[in-house]
Amino acid sequence: MNRSSTPKPAAAKPVHVPDPAVLQAANRPMDAAAVSRAFKGGGKRIEQRVVQALSTLVRYGWISALPGGTYAARRAA
Repeated sequence: MNRSSTPKPAAAKPVHVPDPAVLQAANRPMDAAAVSRAFKGGGKRIEQRVVQALSTLVRYGWISALPGGTYAARRAA
């Protein structure tokens, strides 16, 4: 079998996962749009992925979801 004729899989796109440090550095609650703008090449284009990642970080307890669709970093005890 000729392996050179096997199609190669497409390269995976980089995933923008918001780091809780973005929220800690801001020192204020931020919405998903503000967090997505903090990334190079961010903004509306990645906002939906940022929303998904923020909800994951809330489930893991790394950040807190606040009323009004904002998120804040958890304070160390």
